[in-house]
This record gives sequence, C-alpha cells and structure tokens, in this order.
Amino acid sequence: MYQQIQTYLTQLEGLLKQHQLWQNTPIDPQALNSTVPFCHDTMAFEQWLQFVFIEKMQMLVTQQQPLPSNFAIAPMAELMLAQKNGGAVVTQLLAQLDKLLGREVIVNERPAPVEFGELEILYRDENYIAINKPSGLLVHRSFLDKHETQFAMQMLRDQIGQHVFPVHRLDRPTSGVLLFALSSEAARDINQLFIDNQISKRYLALVRGFAPESVFLDKPLKEQLDKIADKFADQNKAPQEAQTQFNCLQQATLPIPIDKYPTVRYSLVECFPKTGRKHQIRRHLKHLSLPIIGDVNHGDNQHNQFFREHFSLRRLMLFATELNFVHPYTQQQINIKAPLGEAMLTICQQLGWPHQEKDY
Repeated sequence: MYQQIQTYLTQLEGLLKQHQLWQNTPIDPQALNSTVPFCHDTMAFEQWLQFVFIEKMQMLVTQQQPLPSNFAIAPMAELMLAQKNGGAVVTQLLAQLDKLLGREVIVNERPAPVEFGELEILYRDENYIAINKPSGLLVHRSFLDKHETQFAMQMLRDQIGQHVFPVHRLDRPTSGVLLFALSSEAARDINQLFIDNQISKRYLALVRGFAPESVFLDKPLKEQLDKIADKFADQNKAPQEAQTQFNCLQQATLPIPIDKYPTVRYSLVECFPKTGRKHQIRRHLKHLSLPIIGDVNHGDNQHNQFFREHFSLRRLMLFATELNFVHPYTQQQINIKAPLGEAMLTICQQLGWPHQEKDY
C-alpha cells in the first residue's frame, strides 16, 4: 500500500502544479498555528494539501508508520475546489486515495442540480414582496457559479409576472426572509432604510458549544474578497465596523464523544446584526468559538460530519427569521417572518428543545 500511496501523492503534486494550484514560496509558519479544521482561517485548501496533507503523508510513508483509516478528504476537496481550475481532477484523485485508505467516496464532477419549486411568498403589497428563500438558492446570477440555472430573482419574476429589484442579499446556504422591491423607486427608498440602519434583521443559528446568555460583539471585519467576483475590488481596504448582538435561546448536551471530548454541546442562538458585512454572523460566531453547524468555511468539520451522519443534515444552520421596518410610504410597522421548516424543528425535538414553530 505504501508504494500506491506514494504514487498518488506524486500524481497529486503534479496536478496541483499543472493547474497553478501549487505554491512556489514557502508558507508562513504561523499559518499552521490553527485549531480550525483544515486551517480554514489561515490558508486555502490547496495550501493545506501542499503544506500539511502531502507533507505528513510523505512522512508516514517514508517512516512506514500506520496510515489513517476511514479517511475521506475528497468531499472537502469537492466543496473547496469547485470553482478552481483542476478542481475536478484533483478531487477524483483524492477519491481514489480515500478508497485505498478504507472509505469509498463517490464524487461527481458537479453535484446534481437542485430543482426548487414555487417560492413561498411571505409578504406582498404594491411596492414590496418578500419570499422565504430556500437554502442553496442564489439570489441572482453570479460569477461564482456559472453552472447554476435557478436564481431567486428570476424565479420570483416569472412566478408573479413582474420585474423585481433585490434590495438586500442572503448567502446562498442561508434560508429565510428575502425582500424585493417592485419598482426602482421603491428599491431606492427601502435601500435608504438599510443605509440608515433602520431595518432590523433577526437570525437563528445552531452552533457548536454553549453560548453565553447574551453577548454584544463589536469586532471590525476585513472584507473577504472572491478571486473572481471581486477581482477589481480594493484588495487593501481597512477592516470595516461590524457589530452583532447574540442571545442564547437553548442549550443541549449529547453523550456522544467527538475528538477528545466525551460529550457534544450545542446552542440555538438568536442573532441581531447591527451592520451588514459579508458573512458577518458566521465570522463573529467563529470568533466566539461558536461555529455554525454546516458552515464549510468558518465551521467545525467534525461536527458538520456528525450532523450529516446522525441527522442527514447537509446545509448551513443559519435562518433569516425576521425582517422589521417602517414602511417608507404607509409608515406602518412591517414585520415579516419566515418559518424554520420541518427539518430544523425535528432537530430541535431530537435535542430536547421546543419543536413548535411558535416557540421560535
């Protein structure tokens, strides 16, 4: 087996170099000082392959030490390299390595597309309309996934037979209240409320660990830029003000050992972002050592895998549950709510929490 592993490692190095995923300069040693799985906070996945995975596997092979069993790195590669040249062939090679180490992983070059049905409309008047955006649905066409064919903006337009104007966004894996305007003028006026911080947003997040009863986090965040979508953005922008109020609603302990701990702890956290930075809630909760379950980029991969295996859960557990504002034209207080859905309520029940929609 050692010879076969060595062959795969050589092929992996060749693929990384062939597709410009190989780093020609040594990595900063500080990047290795991370407790986050795959060093997500300090290095890109391809850097981890080069400076951690290949290096450590080479050491095990050279010293004829025991190799890891029940090993599965291909699923992570499929997620992290999906938008990069060579990502598919690198993932296929890693799947062969996974199989050799005792766990067969079936990997498709692209996941099968999800077909979203009719969008649930939560609120509508002559100026605005709000939907319950499903997890996994992009708000509008993006450079980030050229293969996608379904977008909330186009789907809603076709559903109601009228053009709509997005006035804010939700990350693709986040579900919940998404508001659109029905005219450019209405979009302009509601956007001013967002700018003036006169719109209140409430989220619920299922996180690893016991959250404090209440905490207000005021931590500036450096803007996270995408290599494609943000190619021409300022790469040296100073960190931006970011504030979030967190309240713990529920806590649970399960007698299941993960890593070095004999039990696992989870919390349901109420989140009120006071600013609107990219991935603000996810990054702030990570800073508090309360990563959201299902968060690939800022989460805990061991607990993500636990929820996949025990709860068949494959989504980010972040829900935009409420949007509150004073209507720009009627001056009425508008409160729009989105349900958590049966899957989340079932998990609440399994964790020993209230499992009726009215409780949240």
